[in-house]
Amino acid sequence: MKMIFKRFITEFDRRRLFVLLGGISFVIVLLLTGDIVLKKYRGLEKSILVKKKEMLNFVRLKEEYLRKKDMYDYIERRALSPRGMESPITILEGIGIMTGIKEKIIMLKPLEEKVEKEYLKRGVNVKVDGIDLNQLINFLYKIENNKALLLVKGFSMKSRFDNPNLLDVDISVAVISKVSG
Repeated sequence: MKMIFKRFITEFDRRRLFVLLGGISFVIVLLLTGDIVLKKYRGLEKSILVKKKEMLNFVRLKEEYLRKKDMYDYIERRALSPRGMESPITILEGIGIMTGIKEKIIMLKPLEEKVEKEYLKRGVNVKVDGIDLNQLINFLYKIENNKALLLVKGFSMKSRFDNPNLLDVDISVAVISKVSG
């Protein structure tokens, strides 16, 4: 084996040997460089996928933020409504007239006023006797969609013994309005 190798080397002159070794070295360097570039490329592909997921997450967060901001702005406009500065009893009597149950409202009792973080919260306890379910739904709808910001804080109802189709309702409503500066 040694003889064959020595004969092979002696038949090649040094110039050809260096060209051959240079070519082999070039191929080895090319393969190593290609391997490194391929690993970097695969790493970049993974990074691109991660960044796309992060971007989708940011888009989702942006949409959620815009929805909540719209809701906040809507509530803020209602809190700034001039109707919110009216007496809660006046507002609820007006709603009772609109829904046709004013004569069935047996009690409108004001509750304690509270100021929290620039907002004035004035409550009213309303007792209504002998209304049907449709009237109750209309009354609650008008409370929920009033120009002033009204929140139902407490609710209880029971059917009447003499007529199970009629209800006695006790509702606690708060009027929220923004206090200036």
